[in-house]
Amino acid sequence: MVPSPHVSAPRSFPDLNLSVPYADVLRYAQSRLLMLGKGELKSFCEQHELPYTSIVGLKNNSLKREQPRLLQRLLRSLDVATELIRIPPNSVSPRFLFANLEALTTFQTQFKSFDSNTPPLSDSEHAAGASESPAP
Repeated sequence: MVPSPHVSAPRSFPDLNLSVPYADVLRYAQSRLLMLGKGELKSFCEQHELPYTSIVGLKNNSLKREQPRLLQRLLRSLDVATELIRIPPNSVSPRFLFANLEALTTFQTQFKSFDSNTPPLSDSEHAAGASESPAP
């Protein structure tokens, strides 16, 4: 008998220390969407096959209810891989689980930079980047 290609390894209990609540992921995604230039959102949605109207609602926080699957699809389009989990199983809002500590740390660094309104670079990285830029 040939094993099915759809068989996956057994799932272990998730490391909840690698999870983030829906509200934080939503704020992160909204900030990332705001990084797109004026008029780029529609082409971004078309390129990644995302529903434009729903993404605008997510960006403006005008959706009537949580949209965890849409948010997860958006994160994938932004190169942020997560898995949806519900802990406890009867919870209303899901959590987003990162694959490892490195992915979570990257997310947290970027998220904090959005909240503090500063880029996620240290002062020394800013100085190095500024000196390497070509003069006009």
